[in-house]
Amino acid sequence: MELSLELRQKQVLSPQMQQSVELLQMNLLAFSEYVKEAAEENPLLEWEEESEEKETLLQKLDWLAESDEQNRGFYHIEQEEDLQDTHGKNDMESLKEYIFFQIHTMKAEPWEKAALSFLAECMEESGYLPKDAAESLQERLHLGSAEAERLISMFQTLDPVGVGARNLQECLLLQLKEKQASSLALLLVEEYLEELAKNHIQQVAKKRKVSVDAVMQALKEIRSCQPKPGSGFADERAVEYVVPDILVEKQGDALVVRFNQAAIPHLRINTAYAGILRAGAEKETEQYITEKVKQAEWMLQCMHRREVTLQKIAECIVQVQKAFFLEKEGQLVPLRLIDVADRLEMHESTVSRGVKDKYLQCEKGVFPLHMFFSKAMQTTGEETISADHIQKKLKELILQEDKKKPLSDRVLAEGLQAEGICISRRTVAKYREEMGIPSASGRKEY
Repeated sequence: MELSLELRQKQVLSPQMQQSVELLQMNLLAFSEYVKEAAEENPLLEWEEESEEKETLLQKLDWLAESDEQNRGFYHIEQEEDLQDTHGKNDMESLKEYIFFQIHTMKAEPWEKAALSFLAECMEESGYLPKDAAESLQERLHLGSAEAERLISMFQTLDPVGVGARNLQECLLLQLKEKQASSLALLLVEEYLEELAKNHIQQVAKKRKVSVDAVMQALKEIRSCQPKPGSGFADERAVEYVVPDILVEKQGDALVVRFNQAAIPHLRINTAYAGILRAGAEKETEQYITEKVKQAEWMLQCMHRREVTLQKIAECIVQVQKAFFLEKEGQLVPLRLIDVADRLEMHESTVSRGVKDKYLQCEKGVFPLHMFFSKAMQTTGEETISADHIQKKLKELILQEDKKKPLSDRVLAEGLQAEGICISRRTVAKYREEMGIPSASGRKEY
């Protein structure tokens, strides 16, 4: 057995550097919560949060101070919108609340109401019951299968029509029976729902030995139904708001990129502890304060580094995608993470963490930062175009097609190739599916 020495280099991130990387990867809301927690744990850190309500109030006061009637009009309009939003939020009723109200007011035995309430608790926000609702009811109340099905049928008589269905087919049948729809519409839902979803109208008409017009009329009845009965009610889940990390403002032909400072708490070191040290604190107290000062300074450095990194990445993206922000129909140009990393002399992983779960707000709306990265596609010439540009061209071709004879993926690929875009049929199918556009047979109108 021989012993030998071997030197190896291994890069290991210190806990502080790991913290810096984690902060960069956090979205704005997570980062804001992290900063608040850090301030609560470290007595030397104090935080101030820019109040959005305060900014809005100051803006309204400015409007009222102006003698311009237009500004006064803006104030009154915003007042009305605030009242509408408040009433809207308070008046919206959830589906479960509506169902429970009906259960409590209906004529039924107490144990039946308890069973129906159990089903209401199991119900999804869409209004559907789980597929195993009957089995769960049997197990919960020790019922037979027939009795469980009777209770589910009882639940399905509640409003809105279709609630309590266990699948789309059952939901549509409940609504069609309530509307006294044609026997053909009921039959199509019972036996040919999958084929109708694929728009195989002629095949279904041939199988049933009826005209295409008859199938189309029945399909019209089916499409009048609501596939999700609970869609018109308030969502029980908490509303998740997207807060932009980067703000882009258009000033003439120039674009100004700003970091959204108002959305995060502003930390500062509490100077009161400096007085404690000057007054001659005990050794343990001095060590504690010194340690907390180092933690606070590092935290502030991490925050500053995160802000600077995001600012640089955003400025680089805006510079490359300038046409998108300045022009009404501006297209994205090809851009990769490695391109931004090379321009900023950063590692590609740093750029990847910087754009993860981050959002940018501009005149056109709020967009995730990763949306501005688009794969380059070759044209017949020397230039390249982005996948986003190809998708828009593809959508234009589909909008212009004859709906009675929609274009196949092969024909669409040939149409793009005629415009100088090198693309295969498979890629066309991929982009079409990403945009949620059906195939030629699914787009055909009869």
